[in-house]
Amino acid sequence: MALRADSNGIDASLYRKTGSWCTALVDASLGTTAAHEAADRLPGEVAKLLKSQQAGAADIEALTNAIEATKGLRAPVARFVAVHDGAVVLNELIPGLKVDSAAVDVGPFPNFTALARARGGAFSYLVAEAGRDGGEVHLYNTASPERVASRGVVGLPEEIHRARKVPSEYDQPKNQSAADEMARRNAEEVAELIAEMAKDTFVRLIVLSGDVKSRETIAGMLPGALKPYVVVLDSHTRTGGADSKQVDESISRLISETHDAAVAELEQRVSAQTGNGRAQLAVGLAEVVSALQSAQAEVVLVGQYQDEHTLRALSGEPWVAHEEGDDHADLVIGQWPAPEVLLRATALTDATIRYVPDSILPADAGIVALLRWAKT
Repeated sequence: MALRADSNGIDASLYRKTGSWCTALVDASLGTTAAHEAADRLPGEVAKLLKSQQAGAADIEALTNAIEATKGLRAPVARFVAVHDGAVVLNELIPGLKVDSAAVDVGPFPNFTALARARGGAFSYLVAEAGRDGGEVHLYNTASPERVASRGVVGLPEEIHRARKVPSEYDQPKNQSAADEMARRNAEEVAELIAEMAKDTFVRLIVLSGDVKSRETIAGMLPGALKPYVVVLDSHTRTGGADSKQVDESISRLISETHDAAVAELEQRVSAQTGNGRAQLAVGLAEVVSALQSAQAEVVLVGQYQDEHTLRALSGEPWVAHEEGDDHADLVIGQWPAPEVLLRATALTDATIRYVPDSILPADAGIVALLRWAKT
């Protein structure tokens, strides 16, 4: 998957691959006769476009074979495919994105701008369903409706039952004590599992549901760094006792609130710097490029897409150069639309890029960068 788990930044290792790249963004919708007919024509149309950009035969074959319409998702749906040296590297669906005509690119590095724009602000989240006998933890990313991973803790319900129900073995107080201790151990294992799954996925939301006492116990056992992301739902779908549709709606609402809060936080950071002499804010395309060249940019915020500008891509550090001038001429591999080159430079300098409403940026700026350290 191209997207980093914590943002819509692109995995820099993909940009470091030398050789030929082909990308395509196409409509993947079905549901009507016209859509089926368009899907049948699509591979031929894409092959023609790739040939017009001098793509190699192996790349054309791999990409056209990867293109297919999808079933079971409401239109519109788009498909993004990236091919490197004749092998499919990415093949991802983007629900909700309407594509009127296929767009393809061929070159020495991939064009991921469509994917990044469509999945701006994507983040990972966990949904845990807990009971006294264990629980399941599911990992999702807002970029896709598909579950990324699931892991579970299976307790010993027969032991809990035995501790509660066999008076010859335990008197009633011991009965309850033994059952509570086993439930506590199970909750501890679920909490450890949540912490482990959150460690490398940069989660921004942890939803706890299930048995009332179990979810409260788990919430209390989680590391302090994760607690700001925890929301407890009053539901117990694990035993079939809650309306799953209502739970899904609650999770969707929490995702929207988390996304909105992240945008509001960025707006506050920009606003604070705007009124503070812009010590840690680069404003406008020229300043942002300079910040990327020194790896000073932490978060690049794009309002207007800068499609009317071009930038030069470089084969090594600092990865990007202004469209005019002689700086780093020996590293220039070509000149492309600014969004493609900016996204590449952002990934290669370990920064994050976010596509945001113009309203959160200084007037007419179009693009800014929050900086890792103050300007000198």
